[in-house]
Amino acid sequence: MRGFRQVTAGFIICLMTTLSASAIGDDGVNVTINNNTTRNLLVTVYDLNGSPPARVLSSETINGFASMSILIVADASGEGHLSWTATTIGKDMRRCGHRDRPGVSDGDTVNVFVDSDCGT
Repeated sequence: MRGFRQVTAGFIICLMTTLSASAIGDDGVNVTINNNTTRNLLVTVYDLNGSPPARVLSSETINGFASMSILIVADASGEGHLSWTATTIGKDMRRCGHRDRPGVSDGDTVNVFVDSDCGT
């Protein structure tokens, strides 16, 4: 009887996890964050549709011309809203970039880059 309870409990946990994952997938927007530069960048991304807004990536290293996928919250129209910051790695000739991206659709690619000197 004890083994049956463990198997049943395991099945219920597995079923709940699957249902939770599918519910999250229905409400989320899959986005690719792409470093379209030759430099390695430290990237931070905020999901602005979250309540409260949530940090999705925190100073994550994305190598030159590499990318990574994230999941952000969709609004009532099914679109995401994110902001990102990027900085070059290292102390010499440090560069920074940032953007706000409303209206992000499922499957979109957001290019991150550095385009200015970093403030002190």
